Amino acid sequence: MDDKERAAQRRKRQKAKKKKQAGKNLLIFISILIIAVSAILITLKVCDPDFKISSVLPEEKVQQVAAFVKEDILKQTTTELTTASTTRPTTTKPKRYDYTSFDDFAFDTSLQGNQLGNLLNKSKGCVTYSSSYIYYSIAGKGLYRFEPNSETNSELIVNQYNFTCLNVLGDYIYMVDTDSHKLKKAQIIGGDMVNVADNIEFAYLYNDKIYYVATDSTIGYISLDSMEKTELYQAEAGKKVSFAGISLSRVFFTTYDEVSKYYEYLTVDIKNKSDRKFFMADSRNDDIINIQLECGYFYYYKKQSDNTYDLCRQKFGSSLVVTLIEDCSVTDYPVVYANRLHYSAKKGSAVQAREYNMNSGDDKLMLYVNKPKDTEAVGVAYGYQYVFLFGSEQGLYKGSCIYTSASHDNAINFKNGKWQY
Repeated sequence: MDDKERAAQRRKRQKAKKKKQAGKNLLIFISILIIAVSAILITLKVCDPDFKISSVLPEEKVQQVAAFVKEDILKQTTTELTTASTTRPTTTKPKRYDYTSFDDFAFDTSLQGNQLGNLLNKSKGCVTYSSSYIYYSIAGKGLYRFEPNSETNSELIVNQYNFTCLNVLGDYIYMVDTDSHKLKKAQIIGGDMVNVADNIEFAYLYNDKIYYVATDSTIGYISLDSMEKTELYQAEAGKKVSFAGISLSRVFFTTYDEVSKYYEYLTVDIKNKSDRKFFMADSRNDDIINIQLECGYFYYYKKQSDNTYDLCRQKFGSSLVVTLIEDCSVTDYPVVYANRLHYSAKKGSAVQAREYNMNSGDDKLMLYVNKPKDTEAVGVAYGYQYVFLFGSEQGLYKGSCIYTSASHDNAINFKNGKWQY
């Protein structure tokens, strides 16, 4: 090989080496850039544990770049890379649970023991229905059944009982005896009661479980098959716990700190109580009150700048908040049934039961009571084509069929052991 050929090959090797080095330099620059971005994202993650790095930069890309730097540049293996890259900052607060497939709210409403609004509001779950009957509790008297077609009623359990949280499924009705704080059940045709659980304040039945809030501020469920109680959460001392709703896999509830005056919004997995997360950010100064989760939609009252409240709806997993009713005169839980809201309102000295159509926006008066002794103790209830106003402390029991116009002339009142016009 002569000198000319050797010189040509040398130039070719130098050119290839420069090209390779240029490519490597470009990769190093890109690597440094991505690592810098990753460092910023990790800093954000430390500051905000709910921040999702994968939403900006896929984790596998970060690992690929890190592997290139370690192997090609630093000449290290990836054995220790995997351990380092999967380390996450720890936090004492539960993670945010703000999205799931809407299939997790695919309820069979025929398996509900009652509407959540009936149970949570000031009617205290004293009305429910199943098939063609309405079941209702009269304070100090007991349990009754109303047949809407004939508008006749019969006594089921009458012995000075105070029942709340009525739930009906199949052949049984479940209720809380507020005097003893016992959850009881009986056949829907009446008969002897059976004690299900002690120390119960609130109960909501769906399918094969009764979800409860106990007197010791615990939340859990009771299996209808075994009647065994499973505790899912206990509130800290000084915090009041309130039921909010369920999905097919989780229970949702709030805690209220009575000293610091703020709400926390928590959810726990039914099968794994250690899987506990927030589903909303904390709220203070009663900015959001009386939240319930019915069939995948939140309903709550939101405080406005003039300190009035609007009734709002928000689909789980969506940031869109829809205002249904503005400037609400009462902020008690509404009763949600299909596309209708039944809620209470004040007008002058009267308390009204109103119906709001969430599709058309129509809002109409269904029933009202003039000058009740305590307007704050009156709650609206809904049951199979009838809407009611109950004020148990004052013996106020009034109802009207939703297919008639609301007036004193067609309202029914509970007197002397039966409903009558």
